[in-house]
Amino acid sequence: MAFRRTGLLLALALFWLAGCARQTPPPAVIEAPTQAAPSPAPSATATPAASLTATATLAPSATVTRTFTPAPSLTATQAVAFEQLKVLALENRVGGWMLTLAVPGAEKPLSLTLGGNRYDCSVDAQYPGRLFCQGLAKPPFDAQLSLTFSDPQSGAVVYESTLLIPTALMVRPTPAGWASTGCDRRGQNVSCETECRIDPSGNPCIVATCTDACGPYFSVHTCPDMSLDFASCTPEQWARLKALYQIP
Repeated sequence: MAFRRTGLLLALALFWLAGCARQTPPPAVIEAPTQAAPSPAPSATATPAASLTATATLAPSATVTRTFTPAPSLTATQAVAFEQLKVLALENRVGGWMLTLAVPGAEKPLSLTLGGNRYDCSVDAQYPGRLFCQGLAKPPFDAQLSLTFSDPQSGAVVYESTLLIPTALMVRPTPAGWASTGCDRRGQNVSCETECRIDPSGNPCIVATCTDACGPYFSVHTCPDMSLDFASCTPEQWARLKALYQIP
């Protein structure tokens, strides 16, 4: 009986141990690492915004001074007719030779170079269309001279051509033996006896004797000694020579 009781206790003990062996152990408690508490966000204490009032320092503006030039007048001015130039007089004065030229439309002083010699040309309001050109050299007669008008300040050439000053321009004293020696009507009612000839070299030349209201006035003789058996000029040659020597 005692053995049976002992066996029963032993069986109960083994059964209890077996139950304990099959019992699932409790899950392990895994402790999460301790995290530092998040720092509190910085306080969003609004600070006053910087003043946006910009102080604009402007550079001093440049002062622009405009000079208004009046537009040139549209009033038409008479063009200078240099091609109509005519010699009126040549005089020997104190300070040089004075050459008086008729130039329609000339209203301003000019510089003249004639045959390589310089002359200063002035104007006179009492004599419109005339140039009074004075220089030291006497221009030669009956020769084609180079002529240049230029601006006296800039030197710019305004006209170029040639000029012949006829011997007839110089009014000579009445030749000895002639009845008249001059009067206050000198140069009026001029008339001439003229011959236009072809000289031995084939060039036209002229012979003229002229009188005026006072009597004998002047003569022109550009022909060489030649036979009286000569050929006469053509009408065009005659007209050209008469114009050159101012023979009416």
